[in-house]
Amino acid sequence: MNSNPSPLHPSTPQLLKATMAAALVAALVLLVAVLPAEYGRDPTGLGRALGLTALAAAPEEANLNPTGTPPTAETAVIASETPFQTGEMTLTLAPGEGTEVKALMQGGEAFAFGWVADAPVNFDMHGEKANDGDSYTSYWRDRAQTSAHGSFTAPYDGTHGWYWKNPGSTPATITVKVSGYFETLYRP
Repeated sequence: MNSNPSPLHPSTPQLLKATMAAALVAALVLLVAVLPAEYGRDPTGLGRALGLTALAAAPEEANLNPTGTPPTAETAVIASETPFQTGEMTLTLAPGEGTEVKALMQGGEAFAFGWVADAPVNFDMHGEKANDGDSYTSYWRDRAQTSAHGSFTAPYDGTHGWYWKNPGSTPATITVKVSGYFETLYRP
């Protein structure tokens, strides 16, 4: 009796069937996800329903200033009365807990930022005009992220920053770093 059975090898019809199934799945992913998210083309309509078509415009918009046009030689430099500074905060969120970090800024002031978390968090980067009640403007929202980096120019006088929420079952520690023109970085 042979104690080492020979391994099973798929037959040619089985390989063809598996190849066809893989090609069909790839075509479906292309039509439903890749074309809407990368190119803004949505032949099935499912990309719009899933919110994927909005992703197609994001890379182009990320390279533009708040007015939607590239800077000119006259607008490339923006002087600031506020001195350049750097701020850093580290905070730990318990499961289900949320908190904010804000920068007090004048309209036109800008900073570069980066934050990292040791566990996925949901976030909303937003701003509030001074003395405008509970109204706010959301600039960037995302879920289950462990970092975000970029630059920000305040469209108006007020507070601008982040709200993070820990959706996980363990604590999440977040460190945010900001360098640029702002009056103060604080937790409300």
